[in-house]
Amino acid sequence: AYEYLTKKKNGHNTDVSRLFIYYNGRVKGGNDFNVTDSGCSMTDVIEALEEFGICLESIWPYDIKMVNRPPNNEAYEAAKDHKITEALQVNIDLYEMKSCLAQGFPFAFGLKLFASFDQATNTGVVPMPSATDRSRQSHGNHALLAVGYSDQSQAFIVRNSWGEDWGDKGYCYIPYDYMTNNDYCFDVWTIRKVATNDFGQDHWDTDDFIDYQQNYNPDDDNDDDNNRSIEDLDNDDDADDKGKSYNGFGDRDTSSENCYPLKRKKTI
Repeated sequence: AYEYLTKKKNGHNTDVSRLFIYYNGRVKGGNDFNVTDSGCSMTDVIEALEEFGICLESIWPYDIKMVNRPPNNEAYEAAKDHKITEALQVNIDLYEMKSCLAQGFPFAFGLKLFASFDQATNTGVVPMPSATDRSRQSHGNHALLAVGYSDQSQAFIVRNSWGEDWGDKGYCYIPYDYMTNNDYCFDVWTIRKVATNDFGQDHWDTDDFIDYQQNYNPDDDNDDDNNRSIEDLDNDDDADDKGKSYNGFGDRDTSSENCYPLKRKKTI
């Protein structure tokens, strides 16, 4: 969410440190004397970003072997000028979630994953869990980022953190009914303001083009008003929380099976 907000302001990708966020989220959760790879809540992450800020990935890069190691002084020094100054909880409500996105703000959330989630590995299409669907063994609760939605497909457009080889170039499509179920979705937050979006220009990614309109046929489009995404609009919203823990790191299973067709139209 922080990366999207800075890109919205300066027009360039900013790659922030995942391990820095994850470590400090666990510290805010009360694990500062014995930090383990046991997950943290989104609420703790937000509080960590307010207190410690965030540094660039190049300063404290992702290395799974470093997952429980405190970031160095350089990382904390660089992060202190990049704190968030306004964050809001979002109710698990379809109107509020879509309104947040339509106003130009992605939201981060925790989601209970089931074994069927792995069907999205190659297609990006996440099925609605069935009554007999078993929980996923790893990443049972997982952090994700909603960046858009499609009323025609009745699905949110969501960015995962498993790399561009997963799903649809790192994105997936999750049914409205899945994400508005209070038993499955929790701890929903949106970042509205940051202290500064200026990390300098050395880290800018100038080769960040992704064809988000793959498979999209404009002749079939009759729902322009129903496909909203992060750069459509701008303004404000509010809300509620269920502090569960999720783990954003570790191995994942690989399997795939297409579920239902989606018109892939999104603009990030």
